[in-house]
Amino acid sequence: MSTDVDALSNSWTTMTYDKPYDQFLLFGDSITEQADCQDRGFAFAAALQDVYIRRLDVINRGFSGYTTRNALKVLPRFMPSPLQATVRLMMIFFGANDACLPGQSQHVPLDAYCKCLKLLCLHPSVTSHNPSIILVTPAPVDEYQMMVSDALKGYTTPQRTAANTKMYADACRGIGEELNLPVVDLWAAFMSKAGWKEGEPLIGSMDVARNEVLQNLLRDGLHFNPEGYRLMYDEVMKVIRERIPDQSPERLPFVYPPWRLAPA
Repeated sequence: MSTDVDALSNSWTTMTYDKPYDQFLLFGDSITEQADCQDRGFAFAAALQDVYIRRLDVINRGFSGYTTRNALKVLPRFMPSPLQATVRLMMIFFGANDACLPGQSQHVPLDAYCKCLKLLCLHPSVTSHNPSIILVTPAPVDEYQMMVSDALKGYTTPQRTAANTKMYADACRGIGEELNLPVVDLWAAFMSKAGWKEGEPLIGSMDVARNEVLQNLLRDGLHFNPEGYRLMYDEVMKVIRERIPDQSPERLPFVYPPWRLAPA
């Protein structure tokens, strides 16, 4: 009578792995690009790699400075074909640069941002994989920190405001609802952590006092400190487990069997 080990050994010999592991693709701007920086402390992408080890390849496709318009140009250039690899999960995280104020070079009007974000989700290069797509809203910005950061970069006028970024976060959430896609509401998560309540003046605006919690989440008013990346990781994993639980790491098998069950 065949044992479980015999069965696994037999299946091992008939397996063909002519493609790499399925992928968890992280697509975004500089906040995504910098998500592997372990020298700063907690690294979001590395944490995903750890929890999905031997289950999915976590691929970082972050592009500093990119907007949704730029993203549409580059997407078909790096996206693998289904013959090369299978994208099982895809995180799309844009809006921080689109939300620059009108007159800034990176500004993408709100209606164009919505259109581009929808086109990214429905792009043939994406839909050919039929992945589970996760949208991430822009996080809030801190105008106090950005005033210092912008001055160091030589900017004489504000690049972003708390109120304008909120509109882009709301729009991202709306696209998720329209397309029935899971949304990581990072804007709400950061603001809740900072103690903001609906109807109150926006934390991060210079119309209210500095908020120490928000400033601990952000290192320059826009990009994340380790605490911000840790909160992002917690929110992404929460959405995966609640909205697409079959893609949670504990529900995915190892691509290859554990060593005790592998044939000699």
